[in-house]
Amino acid sequence: MRYHAGLPGRPSEVLALDGVSLSVAQGECVGVVGGAGAGKTTLLLCAAGLLRHDRGSIRSARAEFVSRNGSAHPYLSLRASLDLAASRRESAGWEEHADVDGVLRFTGLTQLAGVRLVRLTAGSRARAQLAHALLAAPRLLCLDDPVTGLAGTERRRYASLLSALCDGGMAVLLTAPDADVLSGIALRVVALRAGCLSEAAPAPRVLELDVAMPGRAAAALSDRVPSVRRRGRALRVPLERISPEEVLSACLSLGIDVHGSRVITALAAGRVAEGDK
Repeated sequence: MRYHAGLPGRPSEVLALDGVSLSVAQGECVGVVGGAGAGKTTLLLCAAGLLRHDRGSIRSARAEFVSRNGSAHPYLSLRASLDLAASRRESAGWEEHADVDGVLRFTGLTQLAGVRLVRLTAGSRARAQLAHALLAAPRLLCLDDPVTGLAGTERRRYASLLSALCDGGMAVLLTAPDADVLSGIALRVVALRAGCLSEAAPAPRVLELDVAMPGRAAAALSDRVPSVRRRGRALRVPLERISPEEVLSACLSLGIDVHGSRVITALAAGRVAEGDK
């Protein structure tokens, strides 16, 4: 898949997708991760039939694409926006009746039906966009980065909705900047880099320890455990070559008072994702 770019008189081409081969089975949720410009949105648009590919072939069931840019009518209420979308489908000749009340119940948004889209929280807006897509009763959902930025509770709620859809036989293809965002959501994750697909490498896991006197604890533990790092009042130990149980055992033998511990995932720019999210 190539885009024409460049300046007037100096045209050039951008290779967005290169030899991509990907299948999403009925009832499967597949994640595609990659940085900005990797080709994630282009892949979804092609899969949904909204962008014509210039090479190869695509076989797709009835698909709906959900953009991360939000609604084109942010000052309508949620109910009004869904009614408008349903009436447009009917005017376009759709024979199936769009079940507005049904998608509101499924997404847990019935109580928010009268709220303007612009006033919804990030989690509710994500579910509202999902509700719009479900009006068409698609067999394939193409979701462009729907969960990045959602709090843990809303992310789990969104994940449970996708799980229920997959249990009903729907196929889901969604994108995210890194694999950790899709933890507990996608059954399979692939990476897209410079238009090429590969298996997504798991992010490194780290054991974070809440200890008394972290400076002294780090000095004592560094002789027994590799790569101990102090972060504020916590210690972090990469779990590449050691298990959490071994680290905690070392703390016990050294007399280090551990108030709490958790396994986290190290992300870019110093961010972390909790292991249970």
